[in-house]
Amino acid sequence: MYVIKLIILFLLLCLGVNFTHGQGKILPSNPKDTIAIKVDSLKPAIITAVFRPHMKGDTLEFNVEHLAMPPNAVVEELLRRLPGLQIDINGNITYNGEKIDHLLVDGQDIFGSSPTMVTRNFDASKIALVQILDRKSDEAVFTGIDDGARIKTLNLVLKESAKNGYFGKVEAGGNRDQYYAANGALAAFRDKEQFTAIGMAANTGMLGASAGGAGIGFLYGISDPLGASAGTGIPTFSAAALHYANTWNGVGDRLEGNYQYSHYYTQPVTSTQSFQTQPDSVYGQNQQSQSANNRDQHWLDAKYEWAPNANPGLQFNFRGSNTQEQNQFSATENSTFNDTLVNSSLRTIQDQMSRQRGNVGIAWKTRIGHQPGRIFSVTIELDKLDETTNGYLYSVDRFYQPNGILQSIDTVNQRKQIVGHALTVNGSVNFTQALWKGATLGTSYGLAVSTDQPLQATYDRGDGSYKDMIDSLSSHLRAQTFNQHITLNLQGKTRYFTYTVGNDWLQYTYHQYDLIADSAMHLHYSNLAPRVLLNYTPNQGTNIGFQYTAVTQEPSISQLAPIQNNNNPLYITLGNPDLKPGFNQSFALNFHRFSTWQINLGMNMTLISTSISTKTTTDSLGRQFSQPVNVDGGRTGGINLYVGRKFLGFDAGFHAIGTYSRTVNYINADLSVNNSYTGGGGISLNRYAADKYNLQINTNFNYFDQVSSINPAVPVHYWTQSHSAALTTWLIPHFEIGTNATYTWQEKTNAFTKSTSVLLWNSYVSRNFLHNKFVIKAQFNNMLDQNAGISRTSSANVNTETSTNILGRYWMLSAIYHFDKKLKGK
Repeated sequence: MYVIKLIILFLLLCLGVNFTHGQGKILPSNPKDTIAIKVDSLKPAIITAVFRPHMKGDTLEFNVEHLAMPPNAVVEELLRRLPGLQIDINGNITYNGEKIDHLLVDGQDIFGSSPTMVTRNFDASKIALVQILDRKSDEAVFTGIDDGARIKTLNLVLKESAKNGYFGKVEAGGNRDQYYAANGALAAFRDKEQFTAIGMAANTGMLGASAGGAGIGFLYGISDPLGASAGTGIPTFSAAALHYANTWNGVGDRLEGNYQYSHYYTQPVTSTQSFQTQPDSVYGQNQQSQSANNRDQHWLDAKYEWAPNANPGLQFNFRGSNTQEQNQFSATENSTFNDTLVNSSLRTIQDQMSRQRGNVGIAWKTRIGHQPGRIFSVTIELDKLDETTNGYLYSVDRFYQPNGILQSIDTVNQRKQIVGHALTVNGSVNFTQALWKGATLGTSYGLAVSTDQPLQATYDRGDGSYKDMIDSLSSHLRAQTFNQHITLNLQGKTRYFTYTVGNDWLQYTYHQYDLIADSAMHLHYSNLAPRVLLNYTPNQGTNIGFQYTAVTQEPSISQLAPIQNNNNPLYITLGNPDLKPGFNQSFALNFHRFSTWQINLGMNMTLISTSISTKTTTDSLGRQFSQPVNVDGGRTGGINLYVGRKFLGFDAGFHAIGTYSRTVNYINADLSVNNSYTGGGGISLNRYAADKYNLQINTNFNYFDQVSSINPAVPVHYWTQSHSAALTTWLIPHFEIGTNATYTWQEKTNAFTKSTSVLLWNSYVSRNFLHNKFVIKAQFNNMLDQNAGISRTSSANVNTETSTNILGRYWMLSAIYHFDKKLKGK
């Protein structure tokens, strides 16, 4: 009866009095950027923008100010209509195959590392420009010395009319099965002042700030050192976020701050099957795991800049976080050689983790003399990390003879303690000098000193008190790392051309003293890291960019510590004190052409020398021992092509990718060279008819091929395909009816004997009231009750397929209220 009442109420609302008026149309101020659609002369003219981006230096820009969008559309819907941009079901954004990692609004960081919080809550009608750029690091922007680091960034430029008030929404929904989702967003802008607040709560597995998706918006990269998690599952999640930014005294003073809180609880159930190619066999592992994971997290960052002239003179930064976590994990697993059982295990882990981090930075710069380009700057930063994990490991491992008879049983009952107190102080002295028109010489010296006393202690239960430390599984170190760099850069800009040519001299020194074994270890290395960055933009429709960078991969303290880690007694890891830093050289070439045809072409290659890889040894009982080692010969390469244009009324696009990866690792005593290739492509079609419908279609086919030198008779190759379609209609006044479906398929292989196929189909119906401000929405998710928690990965000589629990078929009835208020006097 409860469901019937809800349906009757919804139908009554749908058939209710028409409170809304016709939607007004805004005509563009620049007719060159638009084309008119043929319409009935008695109806208002509808103008839609031609999606033809242009280049401003190295920034790609879409003018969307006069783009017709349906009522209450959010930024994500706007981005889906821009050619070359792709957004997956979790809200992750990619452009020409590259993931967008950061988001700005009017150049300000609004939860920048969590783009979905903005893209799924901000009103699309407030956006004038969408810009895609490779953002420099904060230190490079401040000092003026380009370090070669780039972050793919999306910047949303607001319309001037949006900077004189506030807007947002409140949404709440639920169903009879006690599933719920609620969220609210408030964004206020006045000139250069910004305020944003977002809150949400849901138990539908959603980890973002929208009831329609699953993007992880509030969780940051912190992992449990004991590995007591079975996956994502169907989380219960609540979170809140605040943002404030303001600029005053022209550009003299700028303040920016963000705060986030999240509570996360989940009970994942996961099945994992993996196959590892070995010289004379295939080693297989099967695991069934489940866990209960509970996390609370606070995160805060703030930045203040004071600029008495055109260049900021003083900058202050603060970042801090606090994480508390409790986990309970259990798993049953077994291992096989060529389908012959060699061991089985029952394992449980319970732990508590606490982590606090604080970071304070101060930077100062001044002009020397009267020459504008002669700048002297100093930066200093203090970073403090304290983390503690206390837990218990219990495992019963059974080992079998080839005929299936039980050979032995091993029981592990231990207490684990992992403690770290790391302190890092780093600073730099920098100087830039203008040479000739548009050219600058930059020099820098930097020093970073890190100290830590990591403790990894394992105690045997013994008489039940867990007091007996196991030396082979315990270490207490005093570690100190010195990193120095000297940078010399020539960078400049002409009419169409920008360039950076530079080199870093890097020196790495590591001292480690074992407080338990009373032994010492010292490492000392130096290296050169050159870079070349070139960008040519002869006009607004053409851009060519080239980038060469070299990066040193330094080993971590845990990789250098010569002790065993038996969190999984069937897979034991061991540090390597003889490990050396790795060295990667990367090349990238990008071409963009925007005219009648839009062409994006990207090519990249990475050469890896003395990389940090692994040596995995498998004994006759099926136990594996893994240790980091240095190897040579790794490399990667790829090509990504997008071609698009208007075709029969559609924004049509074709994309193709090709990747090559060569990894090197040791399997027992044999060196394994693993070559993998991926090729594929597809088409995209998008058609928007104002006040009628929006149709989007995407297809993708890929072929994967991999072979390992240790056993070329067991190659891995399979086809995958993914297709999605979405249709939204506004044919009935004040109604929006939408449906979307995604189909994925993976071919069976030698390792995985069954193909996997999933069809996710969602639909919704909504009714607008009160001039489109109030919306009643009924949505039906996963209508075919499919298991979409299946994924497959291939790395080196290991192929893994994972299946985890997700929310199946469910419906939800929601109410949404949108508000938009202008400030008085504007």
